[in-house]
Amino acid sequence: MQDLLSMIQGLNIAPEKLQEVAKAAQDNPFAAMSKVQELGIPPQVLQQLMMAVMANPSVLMDLAKQFGADESTLKSVQDGLEKLKGK
Repeated sequence: MQDLLSMIQGLNIAPEKLQEVAKAAQDNPFAAMSKVQELGIPPQVLQQLMMAVMANPSVLMDLAKQFGADESTLKSVQDGLEKLKGK
């Protein structure tokens, strides 16, 4: 989790922007991807982030909790991700 946290902090993304991504993921996980693209993360860094999350998906939820996401948002995002996996 520390590596992922360090990568995110190194990007200097405003917490409000991260919350926008979480909100988009809650409503529509595909919409969240467009929000992620709006953050301007270099492709190589984005690839590293995605690989870290794919290796341990729960780390993303742990980070969201650390950044203050509420339980209903986390549950909604997790449900959306599970639906994507099921397709």
